[in-house]
Amino acid sequence: MQDSFKQYGLCLIVMCALVLFCAVPAEAKGAVEDADFSYRGISLGDTEQTLREKWGAPSFEKTVYVRGVRLNVCTYGDVTVAVAAGSGRVADIALSGDQYRLRKNVRRGATTGYIFKTYGKASRQMLDDNTCYVYAHPSHPHWHLVLNLDPEGGFLTAARITMLPLSDEEADEMALANDDAADVLDLGSGFIAAKNIDVSALPKEQPVRLGGYAK
Repeated sequence: MQDSFKQYGLCLIVMCALVLFCAVPAEAKGAVEDADFSYRGISLGDTEQTLREKWGAPSFEKTVYVRGVRLNVCTYGDVTVAVAAGSGRVADIALSGDQYRLRKNVRRGATTGYIFKTYGKASRQMLDDNTCYVYAHPSHPHWHLVLNLDPEGGFLTAARITMLPLSDEEADEMALANDDAADVLDLGSGFIAAKNIDVSALPKEQPVRLGGYAK
């Protein structure tokens, strides 16, 4: 009889433990969000006028070319914002130093574990001689959050929020796709001609009328 009570008590303990375990909400997995592609009120695609209205005049300006895209680079302390000259819209935000803060207080020195907890897991890759994690916007595949890492310690050193192509291959792909990022970067027919991209195999555009394609 005593053994039966012991078994019954043990079963109750196990059942209570299972109930408590199931009641604890599972920790949400990290994932990129739309907010990760803006910084201090400035988002990719914003106009240079919006940038200057919110941040004021930059301390330094220069013009550079990145994979055929002409950019006006504005420096604000440890933050540099590149504006596509063709469209006048923000194409890249580069963050360095110790002062920047991303979502959930991700900053210089953040560990790989905390980065994964915030943005999700990613594979290390080399980009412009930097070890980094690269995350894509869920709705804009050519918008990237690039997190540069210390190659030995694996902690965060710098960050970029960018719609600039990360490779020559991506630049060609963006030019042919002719999406919103291509419009901002002015990757149109002139860019395609300069790069000698073969577009002969692409389908020809059909004349369009209200309600569908013209026949």
